[in-house]
Amino acid sequence: MALAWRRLTIIFLKILKYALLIVVALFILALILLSNVFYDLKSAAQNGLAGKNQLLSAASAVKAKNWDAALGAATPAAQNFNVALGNLDKARSNKLLKNFPPFANQINDLEYVLKTGEILSRSLMSALPIAQDLQSIISGAAGGDFSSLKKEDKARFLRLIYESGPEVNGLKANLDLALMNLDKIHRIGILWPAYQQLSDLRSQLQTADSLLTELIPLSQLLPGLAGYPQTANWLLILQNNSELRPTGGFIGNYGLLTTDNGEIVSLSSDDSYHVDMPAVGKWRMTPPAPLAKYLKVSEWYLRDANWSPDWLTAAQKIQEIYRGEVGAVGSSTPEFNGVIAVNPELVADLINLTGPVTISGQTYDASNFQDLLQYTVEVGYKDQNISSWDRKQVINDIMTEIKKRLFALPADRWPELLTILKRNLAAKNIQLYFKDPALADLAMGLGATGRVASPDGDYLMVVDANLAAFKTDSVVKKGIDYSVKGVNGGLTATLKLTYEHTGGFDWRTTTYRSYTRILAPLGSRLISLAGADEKTYDLSVTDDPILNKTVFAFFFTVEPGANRTLTLNYRLPDNLAAQARAGQYHLLIQKQSGRKTGSLSVFLPGAKTPIQTDLNTDKTFGWSER
Repeated sequence: MALAWRRLTIIFLKILKYALLIVVALFILALILLSNVFYDLKSAAQNGLAGKNQLLSAASAVKAKNWDAALGAATPAAQNFNVALGNLDKARSNKLLKNFPPFANQINDLEYVLKTGEILSRSLMSALPIAQDLQSIISGAAGGDFSSLKKEDKARFLRLIYESGPEVNGLKANLDLALMNLDKIHRIGILWPAYQQLSDLRSQLQTADSLLTELIPLSQLLPGLAGYPQTANWLLILQNNSELRPTGGFIGNYGLLTTDNGEIVSLSSDDSYHVDMPAVGKWRMTPPAPLAKYLKVSEWYLRDANWSPDWLTAAQKIQEIYRGEVGAVGSSTPEFNGVIAVNPELVADLINLTGPVTISGQTYDASNFQDLLQYTVEVGYKDQNISSWDRKQVINDIMTEIKKRLFALPADRWPELLTILKRNLAAKNIQLYFKDPALADLAMGLGATGRVASPDGDYLMVVDANLAAFKTDSVVKKGIDYSVKGVNGGLTATLKLTYEHTGGFDWRTTTYRSYTRILAPLGSRLISLAGADEKTYDLSVTDDPILNKTVFAFFFTVEPGANRTLTLNYRLPDNLAAQARAGQYHLLIQKQSGRKTGSLSVFLPGAKTPIQTDLNTDKTFGWSER
């Protein structure tokens, strides 16, 4: 037995000896086969690092607005990244690497990084000439601002923005492609030591990509708004959300704006009653039933024209009524290119940007603008010996001063203005209607059209209309609690609306009187409404084919110092329950322009706890099991 074990051991050692010789031979062969790979990988690394350093130099030059230096660094950076990618392709062609996935995966990660660098370098090369041209135009302005540009330079500026659309869209596509490459990189691998840096780069690219998503339509809208390539006429609607109406607020004032190649040819505002009063007895249009009943009016006038919560529908009606009233008294109006609605929050933000405005001894700043203006036009004008007919002239004076300051804003503060516009567009403090379909599509992409959406899933919009309650919305705290339960037996929604009246009886506030509409998915069925005064609530349930919604409407009041909670229970359409059973539920809650909803609570079907948030902008919720 011992002899047999000895022989077996000798045989095993011989086998091991030959096996080791084979391994050594294979290792030497692998070194021979990989020698070119190591050279190619080394070259790829050297060229890639050179490209990275040149790209960083280009970025530093951009910050310094040294466009020639930036372009001089971005061009060789792109070339070096391309050479590095060629080196990787040679390495990838090695048969040994092809059949060894771990090596292949590491080379793929290197390729994703190099492609990202090449894309960013190429993006800079295409964007820099546009930035250089814009800077050269602005630097020619005596005061370094848009207003001090010559008329022909303003036209050049707008033309450059107008014609740069393809390049800017290409830049956005490049950023998307760069993000896709970064997303493919493995966390554990050859690039692990630099993974945090790559994550930071990805975060910065996402920020830039999101900014471009909003900036592209805004930049393409700007020339049209500024009267390029043709002169444009705009009807401005100034809404007061202290007296809330469906698209944002009572139309106390309107404005007329004409632009031509960046020049404001004319800008004026006036009291909406200066259109309505002369048309009494000459203008005929039957108002919606709630306006007729609760405002006791027999005709539909400009001041009440924004009755639809959908801005497109409301803007067309506003334009129709304005033109009709003006025509009824024998005057004419220009052909409008569009209608623009503005809420006080936007004006306050602009004053915060440009500085306080002093008119007739009164100083308006961001914190007091709305309250002080309301006092001035409702009460204070009497102390200044101003007639009631001219009491709103102060609004025209404020607009003129803000316009002058905005046009004199230095170029380095334009990003602040863009941020203000972005925030107010999301909050629906600006709503745009364009006659031109191309501009209308751009506004839609920007979320600036104030449209009532028609999603495939669940939907909610609460629309208050202050009818003869002065400016009481300014002192009413509002909350929304929306809960959806059930799946197999169908979905039932419970909506609780809370109103807390913190004001009293004075020149500005009184009993709150609201005609409120709840927009729900088409086919919803009301089960109950509790909390309203049965003598006055005028409950109605209708299907609106224009809005594609079922509308629950009612009138209610809240006395000063009192609270009111209205609770609606309704059955959602069966198709939504079918979606939930299939593993999907999606909800869109749209903000009514001008409505200040202090709290929003959402309880989704199948959830254990509600979501507590706000309704400063439209909000989406939901889940999917797929």
